[in-house]
Amino acid sequence: MGQYWLLIVIVVAVLMISYVVIFRRRKKSDSTSLEAYIDGLRSIISGDNQTAFVKLRQAVDLDTENVDAYLKMGDLFREKGMVDKALQLHRELTLRRDLTFELSKNINKSLALDYLAAGAKDKAIELLKPMAKDNSDMRVWAEDKLLDLYITSEMWNDAEELYGSIMKRKKLKESKKMANIKIMMGRKLQSRNEFHKARLAYKDALSHDNNNPFAYIYIAESYRRENRDDDAVDYLKKLCEEVPRYAYLAFSAIEETFFELGQFGEVEDLYRTVLNNDPENVPAKIALAGILEKKGEIQEAENMLRSVLDADSSNSAAAIRLAKILAGDGRSREGLEILSDAADKIEVGYDIFKCKNCGESLKRPLPSCPKCGNLGTFI
Repeated sequence: MGQYWLLIVIVVAVLMISYVVIFRRRKKSDSTSLEAYIDGLRSIISGDNQTAFVKLRQAVDLDTENVDAYLKMGDLFREKGMVDKALQLHRELTLRRDLTFELSKNINKSLALDYLAAGAKDKAIELLKPMAKDNSDMRVWAEDKLLDLYITSEMWNDAEELYGSIMKRKKLKESKKMANIKIMMGRKLQSRNEFHKARLAYKDALSHDNNNPFAYIYIAESYRRENRDDDAVDYLKKLCEEVPRYAYLAFSAIEETFFELGQFGEVEDLYRTVLNNDPENVPAKIALAGILEKKGEIQEAENMLRSVLDADSSNSAAAIRLAKILAGDGRSREGLEILSDAADKIEVGYDIFKCKNCGESLKRPLPSCPKCGNLGTFI
């Protein structure tokens, strides 16, 4: 009997000692894992991604339940350009059970960024859609990413719906961004010859931003495509009155339309309207000089062009037009001197517009950049 109890005491003692050893090892392991994880976070904050990756690897080797460490390792893979590894790691995390709502959100965010880095826009959109509708702190981020994707993918109806909900939440009544989205919706409709629907979109754009020149220009263009020049003239006039700075974008359309209507004499009045609203408008001065030349009012045309060159002697458009006038008046040598002076001072092309987002250069501005797809980056 005594031996029996002695055996029980020995077994219990062994179990207790084993428990204490295992507990202490586990405690030490957990402590070491946490320290490595914290060191990894510190390294990320300081910008030392190499050290961060090593520390996070140590953390997950010691504690495979540290989902956030895995998550951040995947993000580091993506930043290194190893998108496939990032996707694999983040996808595996979605299969884990008992994930908290916060961790699920962050995993989906990382996955969306992985898909974007991989060029899989459709998959990124599908992930971002529900995130842009929930009421978490991730909503604004998801909305911004999703809106950018819709815009760069030319999904204008989706962009209009999403940004409309953003405006409603923020209680915005007008928006330049919405104006540009509406304009691009109109361009898509106009490309399908749906001119009336296109004009509705353009006019809606004006309700958000009546200083956007493209809306006036495209409305006039759509009317001209339907041979409704009288209606086109109304919006060309509105362009000159409301946005004189950019009226020159439609000068060729103005002259052609008024000529076809037999109202070419009104073009001078329109250009003078532009100058009344914007006295330093150089393109309007040059265009007006051209009208005056055609009317035979050579001296006034010459004075107008000289005023432009006095302010900017490198203006090639003014120099060429003035040289032409002088040559016609028997003063070719003087005209050549003006051209030579302008040529010496020209550094870049006249009226070069650069996208504020990607730097793409265009001779004429557009509502969206053909290179990066961003809206309203030229004017």
